[in-house]
Amino acid sequence: MIYFDNAATTPISPKAAEAAKTMMTQTFGNPSSAHSLGLEAERVIKASTETIANILNVRSDEIFFTSGGTEANNLAIIGTVMERQRRGQHIITSQVEHPSVENSMKALEKEGFEVTRLPVNQSGEIDSKVVIDAIRDDTILVSLMHINNETGTIFDISNISRLVKEKNSKVIFHTDAVQAFCKEHANLKYVDLYALSAHKIHGLKGIGALFVRKGVRLKPMIYGGGQQRDVRPGTENTVGIASLAAAAESQIKNLGKIRDNVLAIKSEIEGIANYLEDVYINGSGSPYILNMSFLGIKGETLVHALESEGIFISSGAACNAKHPGQTSMSALKLGADRVDSVVRFSFSCFNTLEEARTCKETVIRTVQTLRKDLAR
Repeated sequence: MIYFDNAATTPISPKAAEAAKTMMTQTFGNPSSAHSLGLEAERVIKASTETIANILNVRSDEIFFTSGGTEANNLAIIGTVMERQRRGQHIITSQVEHPSVENSMKALEKEGFEVTRLPVNQSGEIDSKVVIDAIRDDTILVSLMHINNETGTIFDISNISRLVKEKNSKVIFHTDAVQAFCKEHANLKYVDLYALSAHKIHGLKGIGALFVRKGVRLKPMIYGGGQQRDVRPGTENTVGIASLAAAAESQIKNLGKIRDNVLAIKSEIEGIANYLEDVYINGSGSPYILNMSFLGIKGETLVHALESEGIFISSGAACNAKHPGQTSMSALKLGADRVDSVVRFSFSCFNTLEEARTCKETVIRTVQTLRKDLAR
């Protein structure tokens, strides 16, 4: 099996699995309990929080754990807007955001908020000047992703967030960093909210986190027993939290080596374009994601053909699989044929160059066969 769908989810790493097992079988106490098992669980949460904070170069009391990236984005966006709605009703985002962001925006529009969705170019890049020009006196939030989950295009959030604050220091800046955490460095000096997820970096599913800059107030979306200072109450997912910290620590420790490996893999797969006509590479930036179009072949058709060869890729973002109309690819204005023929390869530390070479040969052979069959 060759698994090149790591932007959808990743296999859990040995260290993350070990951390999770320890929490399930030994340190299983409720961290709110006063006895030793509870105190030990609380200690693990504190240590895990410090690990995440150190990676982001922020304060440990600015990290809040959630059920995943979707909840982190929802809490950041809706929590900010509901807390600050008396200051304004205007929100800025892009046309290529993840559904957890875009659907939050649609929900807020139904409540009377105005959302400006900024365009991107054919590479999926956003012009910082367009962002700044869109800011108004009543703008309360700018929400822009760090790395696009479909194309891998990187937004320069360090620079854009700085420019936003220079234009209006009261505007809150949020970033969906689910595809970027422990993969792409970011200076969060001017970023107020930064959402991340464990299962994209070899941690468990069902656990994420949100960096909330000190002084930024969020209206809670959940009400409970006061855990996490009432920002996100409920008994903490200690198993998930431990796995997130272990996965992040391992990933960041080996980041240079991992990055070199996935760059070589991506370059090998890109070489397919040298052997086939009507092949396009869409987007740019992240070495972990490669979006390609093979004209004349439906993306889903190629995905299933490769699956029969033991190669797993995707025809887009996993979150859009049951709702294909939510894809952000149309915003790139590439044309219907190119968008319909899109497939996404995405890589991790567990992939090898040998796998890439096998995948390359298989894709070339499969595309040639499919095109011949369709020409009959």
